[in-house]
Amino acid sequence: MKKLIYFTCLFCLPVTAQNIDDNFVTFNYTQLPLTSVEEGLRSYRFEVVTDVEGANMDSTSTYQIRLDNAVSLYQKRMETWLSKMSLLQQQENSSGLSQSMNYPTKPSLDLVLKPIQHSVSTNATASGIKISGFNEGADGLLVKYTLLPLKNMKFSYSKKGEAANTKYDYKCSYVLQAKMEVIDPSNTVLFEKIVGGTQIKSLGKYKSTYDFAKWYMNNRTSFYSQIESEGRKAAVSGSAGALDSQFGYINKSRKAEIYSVKKYKDYDYTDVILAFDQTSEALIKIEGSRDRSEAMDALDNAREMWLTILEESNLQNKKERINAKISAMIWCNLAEIAVWMADFNEADNQVSKTMNSGVFKAKSHIKGEKSFYADQKTRWNANFE
Repeated sequence: MKKLIYFTCLFCLPVTAQNIDDNFVTFNYTQLPLTSVEEGLRSYRFEVVTDVEGANMDSTSTYQIRLDNAVSLYQKRMETWLSKMSLLQQQENSSGLSQSMNYPTKPSLDLVLKPIQHSVSTNATASGIKISGFNEGADGLLVKYTLLPLKNMKFSYSKKGEAANTKYDYKCSYVLQAKMEVIDPSNTVLFEKIVGGTQIKSLGKYKSTYDFAKWYMNNRTSFYSQIESEGRKAAVSGSAGALDSQFGYINKSRKAEIYSVKKYKDYDYTDVILAFDQTSEALIKIEGSRDRSEAMDALDNAREMWLTILEESNLQNKKERINAKISAMIWCNLAEIAVWMADFNEADNQVSKTMNSGVFKAKSHIKGEKSFYADQKTRWNANFE
């Protein structure tokens, strides 16, 4: 009975662990480009060309080879057929009996379809694509798209329905890409990327595979032209994000998680609340300048406030005001602040301490931010180092 009373009292004791307060601070900032160009060159124009002549010549050569092979094979089969027919006819003449039951099938010349030539016209345009922070003009960067030949065209179908309701749902996959080059006025290629890729086009449902074959036979040329046009447009328009990310000054919004401590009767966390408030105010100032200069003093003040709190950190005693859990959450806050101060060595230090901590929540948070922090470091170094 005494043991029962003891355990009952034990479980009735109030929970004494401090609880972390999750807060989100939303602020705007300018994402810096991965490739920086001089301010005087921050204009752009587009050029779209094709590079399909070689592929067309290859297709023509391949067609001629296939046609020559088909004719050669036909001639050999015809020679064999004629020899057999000659012997049978001689037997008919000598015996007076018909040998028609033994006649071999007469060979036919296999159909070799002419290749459809890749269009050299450029119906695809870069209309609607922009580089943030740049103007359209002829004196800056040339963004050149070289449209490549369509390739790897494959048909597939899925069989649906039963009995008389059976349908064959056809799709076509193909690859169409373009080479995107960004060239400065000195004709130096600043950036090159293959854009576009596999496209999927639905071709509808057919009652049989033969119905589809008949449709394709009658629409082969126009179908090829259609997917070529669609694929080229998709390749060019799909490059907009990569182009802007590489060169543009993009206005973005970030929702950063900044931690504090919930009200706790055993300790006073007024300093933590003040540090959180200072951090929030500092982050909101970041949008004022691309180099973060207008926010730098406020960020530095926030950092010093968190560092002062950490002076009483005790990682060994869970009952301390600034225990391991709260310390790890503060390290997360310091990592975020350091990134926006472009103090990436310090950011890496705080990330490392957090990842090596035993606090799962903090480790999970910082793991999710590592790629963003690395990207910010790369972009900063491309513009200010």
